[in-house]
Amino acid sequence: MKKYLIAIALMIIYQTTFAQSTKDIFEEFGKEWNAESVTISPFLMSLGRLFMDSDTPEITKSIRSMKVLDLEDCSDKVKERFNRKINNLQSEGYETMIQTIDNGEKVRILTRLEKDVIRELLIVCTGNDDCALIQLNGKIKKEYIAQLVNEETRRRNER
Repeated sequence: MKKYLIAIALMIIYQTTFAQSTKDIFEEFGKEWNAESVTISPFLMSLGRLFMDSDTPEITKSIRSMKVLDLEDCSDKVKERFNRKINNLQSEGYETMIQTIDNGEKVRILTRLEKDVIRELLIVCTGNDDCALIQLNGKIKKEYIAQLVNEETRRRNER
């Protein structure tokens, strides 16, 4: 019985020690040399909505706030550390929507759902040269994403 309790305690300690949240990653890597970190607050997003046209996609109107972390100009050492942290990203509550790997570049789109509405959308880019994390918060309906994909597919087919 003691072995089981010790094993459970070690698992809990391991998870809390090595688990990363997106907030931790933004804070840690946003301070790195040559890192670019931008946060668009809910106030700025609502201010930007005042200047949107009537033909603006609904998905744009449903985003409440946004954070972007770009490590493209950082050292290889920082990018490697970022890749390790992203791979250890605590994904509880996140669902992988799309994952693609092309020429060593890996892109994942993760979502956190509440009652069939996407509350958080994470776009994670890792690889040889490009390391980025984009976080969108709001109330994004799945239909908006399908509509956006359909519009982009139509545009590409017209070319």
